[in-house]
Amino acid sequence: MTADPASCRLPLVDIETMQGQVGETLRSLPMRLNIIAMAANAETCIIPQLQLGQAVMTGQLLAPLHRELLILLAAAIDDSPYVWSQHGTIAMQVGADERKVAALKSLDLSSEAFDDKERALLAFGEQVVRAAHVDDAAFANVASHFNAREIMEAILAIGYYMTMNRITAVTGTPLETGATG
Repeated sequence: MTADPASCRLPLVDIETMQGQVGETLRSLPMRLNIIAMAANAETCIIPQLQLGQAVMTGQLLAPLHRELLILLAAAIDDSPYVWSQHGTIAMQVGADERKVAALKSLDLSSEAFDDKERALLAFGEQVVRAAHVDDAAFANVASHFNAREIMEAILAIGYYMTMNRITAVTGTPLETGATG
């Protein structure tokens, strides 16, 4: 990991020298990410946080494409280059095309790049991110396309990545070398 120390408001934890079970667990991860090194400052919270992230990324009934559209939506609204740099690529890997990614980046949620189901999800997601309240029309529309589990998983995915957006913004977590936001 390389980081410009001037950009960090908190130190990146050196995972390689971190003591105890938390250090062992973090060293066993397949990737070294600055966001994990930053969140490791909260040693008692990092493992449960990563477990929730794992559940969001791999355990949901919500389709991976829909999850990634919501993550990019939250990153665009929150102006989070860190999360955008990670999930723009993931979104393309799970079926987003350049038109969808570009529409999300510009917050054109009514774009023809999205189908009706995606537009319903994004209208719902936008209200979750911006106000934490969803009006009856947006809720009814999303509920006509998604079941209760998928809606709850959408809320959890949004909330998790809003947390990641805030961690990276408030602490000045730098992008990994070569990443672009």
